[in-house]
Amino acid sequence: MSRLGRYWSEFDWIILITTIALMGFGSLTVYSATGGGPIVFANAGVKQAAFGAIGLVLMLIVASIDYRVLAAFAWPIYGIAVIALGLVLVPGIGTEIAGSRRWFDFKVLTVQPSEFGKLAALVALSAFVASRGDRMRDLGNFAASILIAAIPAAFVFEQPDLGSSMVYLVIWLSVVVFAQTRMLYLGALLAMSPFIVLFAWHFLLDDYQHRRWLAFLDPESNRLGEAFNLIQARISIGSGGMTGFGIQGGTQSQLGLLKVRESDFVFAHASGMFGFIGMTAMLACFVILLWRCLQVVEISRDRLGQCLAIGITGAIFFQAVVNIGMNLGLMPVTGITLPFVSSGVSSLWSFLIAIGILQSIRMHHRKLGFQPD
Repeated sequence: MSRLGRYWSEFDWIILITTIALMGFGSLTVYSATGGGPIVFANAGVKQAAFGAIGLVLMLIVASIDYRVLAAFAWPIYGIAVIALGLVLVPGIGTEIAGSRRWFDFKVLTVQPSEFGKLAALVALSAFVASRGDRMRDLGNFAASILIAAIPAAFVFEQPDLGSSMVYLVIWLSVVVFAQTRMLYLGALLAMSPFIVLFAWHFLLDDYQHRRWLAFLDPESNRLGEAFNLIQARISIGSGGMTGFGIQGGTQSQLGLLKVRESDFVFAHASGMFGFIGMTAMLACFVILLWRCLQVVEISRDRLGQCLAIGITGAIFFQAVVNIGMNLGLMPVTGITLPFVSSGVSSLWSFLIAIGILQSIRMHHRKLGFQPD
């Protein structure tokens, strides 16, 4: 077998199949959530599928490149991402939608740099941890790792986007815990966390973020305000029954009561469409995908591959759990997308590139040290 053939023989088809299945759920749900209509590119669901196909090509290209090449370009990638996150906050450069300045508008599509910034931060953090090795137990290196994630997270928080900034924290935590840093440092951060939360509540969070948390804690106190969509989401999920209402969506969607159903509350709308059986299938896809992601962590032979794989796995797990929990009323509304399902080109492409990195680790993990045949 040729070298190229040997690499592609390691390609994980289960990861690809489950990813495409989730994208299929997403395209159908976005199509329904935005009103259906003719099958033309202007239709949001069709556009989601078309950009998904382009994303799959990006995934295959990334998979074909040895993931160790990322380490050589980690800091330029990180620097470009931080600059983009700073520029998007500038009036006249970044586009403001619904009170948040998170996008670059290129007319053909809008790009959300915070989504790609997650990957950039992960690559830089993984390269840093891999280069330090056992020296990650030093306090200075531990503090430096915090800064790598905190700098882009601070820009994202300023947009404001609390949910996405939390994903940067999860990526950092996944990598640092796996890097076997001193538990003393993590314990100290854990002990400080109540004071950090209080400081954030009083000095950092906006009023609408306060209202979201209070609505989560007591939805009945604000049924027609911040808690309205939480209540409608639970009704939509419960009304879907075993098989759902089909392409038109559940009753709350048909009546226009469920808002943001193509992104933040995509799970609730999909539940109305596909019912319990369909959503069980979707959750099964996530479980299988995460299982295969963890297998990549296990088979990787170097610290760089392990850190990249565990960071990607942590991001997918966190965003899926938070988005679904938010729809079920188990977590506050944070605006986090459901990976591969929610509307949004940036989110979809960034996760498909992440899958490409995972596939690259699988395909090239035997090439440790660039050993010849």
